[in-house]
Amino acid sequence: MMTQQQGKYLLYAVICIGLLLVLVGIALAMFSNISVSMGVTGVQIIAGIIGLGLLLMVPSKIILTLLLMKAKS
Repeated sequence: MMTQQQGKYLLYAVICIGLLLVLVGIALAMFSNISVSMGVTGVQIIAGIIGLGLLLMVPSKIILTLLLMKAKS
């Protein structure tokens, strides 16, 4: 079974992966020609990468906040 400390590290890792995906999506949108060359499919790829990053980040932050609040009390 995973200890609470290992769970926190796992959540931090998931947040970092999500942040990395968001940054990669923004970099693709700003510095590549994928949205012009691929058209709608390129925009969907960029939006999917950013959306997946946000989907990883937001729930992890909420769970981590709840765990930290529980540990404080």
